[in-house]
Amino acid sequence: MDSVVDGFRCPVRLAGRAASQALDTSARGRVMALFESSFYVETQAGLACIGNEDLEPSSLNLVTLAPAGTNWSASGLRLDDRVSVGRDCVGVGNRFSFPFSDAVAWSPDPVSPSWRIRDLRRGIKAFREAARDLVPKEGLGPFLNPEFRPGRSQFVCRIANAPIAELRRRLVTVFGDPGQRIMKEWRGVDSLAGLGPGLTPSGDDLIGGMMIALHGLGESDVCGQLWGTVRRCADTMTNAISRAHLEAAAQGQGSATIHRALSAILAGQPEAVRDTLPAIDRIGHTSGWDAMAGVIVTLESWLEARTAASLP
Repeated sequence: MDSVVDGFRCPVRLAGRAASQALDTSARGRVMALFESSFYVETQAGLACIGNEDLEPSSLNLVTLAPAGTNWSASGLRLDDRVSVGRDCVGVGNRFSFPFSDAVAWSPDPVSPSWRIRDLRRGIKAFREAARDLVPKEGLGPFLNPEFRPGRSQFVCRIANAPIAELRRRLVTVFGDPGQRIMKEWRGVDSLAGLGPGLTPSGDDLIGGMMIALHGLGESDVCGQLWGTVRRCADTMTNAISRAHLEAAAQGQGSATIHRALSAILAGQPEAVRDTLPAIDRIGHTSGWDAMAGVIVTLESWLEARTAASLP
């Protein structure tokens, strides 16, 4: 389908937190990135991704009523088209308007507080077993396998190997010793920020998954410490869109699928874990698997620290 519903007037159905903040009344901006089924707008107040009805809900996303086959570029949208925000509508270029007065605010469902360590162990095992044959060789998803060693041709993984191991050690230390929680710098972040190709590089996605998992574990203070280093690196080592996603992750806000997978793993529900895998595979080129690698690294580090603490 090449045209936008209702003569280029397309209501917003769901609005993430960061996207809503970008729609500050009287804000002005431009279209900064354009794809077939979605596009990013940048205003003085922030970034938002506007997309079709099948766009994954997340903090940065505005999910509209545009049918799944809508092609924004074919409909006449162009890079650098001007963006203006009124009281209850976003105008883009001379043709497009996106009323948001009836939009539902989207936020991820909170993790159930009733999970136990045995549930987490069962959930991680279920995720690994179900994902074993689905994880692509590209990106950082291969680190979901604890026995993984990067091959000669896996350049991104070879670069990331030592930084991921360092971050894992840091997390185990922080989880195991409250006195170690105040860290000015987290070594390893500078090597991962901006690492890999794509709109959101694999290294950024992995770090984002770590921060989302930290919030799920109730470790928001640790996430804040990590974000301090990530923020300084991201300002110079990654692009504006990926940085905005990292900032949302620092607040515990990621893609709906990553949150569902995290909740299923913490609850130790194998069937629910398996149900998330097709959607994980659809997030970006490898972004879903990259983020889940960060989630699993964080959860396992927490388990390792708790196991060590329980020993005589």
